[in-house]
Amino acid sequence: MSKIVDFRQRIIDTVKAMYPDMDVEWYDGLFDEHDIAEWTLKTPCARVAVMNSTGDHEATGELNARLRCLIVIIDENRYAALDGDARAWEYVESIAIMANLNQFGDPNAAPATNVKFRRISQPVLRREGVSVGVVEWESDLTIGHNRIAEREYFYRPDGSRITQLPLTAHTRGHVHTAAGVVSDETTDFDVER
Repeated sequence: MSKIVDFRQRIIDTVKAMYPDMDVEWYDGLFDEHDIAEWTLKTPCARVAVMNSTGDHEATGELNARLRCLIVIIDENRYAALDGDARAWEYVESIAIMANLNQFGDPNAAPATNVKFRRISQPVLRREGVSVGVVEWESDLTIGHNRIAEREYFYRPDGSRITQLPLTAHTRGHVHTAAGVVSDETTDFDVER
């Protein structure tokens, strides 16, 4: 699976964990009044998009993809006129707080920055009792092969990295002293983890 698609799914899972009753899915980043009309059938709902990636080379040989992440939240009035506005603001604020400096459990992601949030005000939507909020941020995600890790560590034939060290190390040295005496020394010592 694409690392970017996996990262988008991690964002979706995080929002679903925050709001189990909310309908959360991905979308391509563009929406119009027809999309909003369809989404209002499932309110409250959130649509998650990851867009506009640019890649810079890293010293490790990977690409640093700067992802523009976007969540659109849609709710509608339920019990009183304009009560959807208060709930939409609550969703927007809590998702913005959650996104701030979040890596979404991905070890290749940098903490999210440049969090922006707002409510979209549009008279037609307001008259229909629909509230729309947007949370946007940037997340850096490294993609590709880390050539330094490939060169510096040992790997098993299945590709997994060896992380466990032996408990005892055995060393042998060939020592020359200043007086010209040569001796072989063998030492065993325990390796601390």
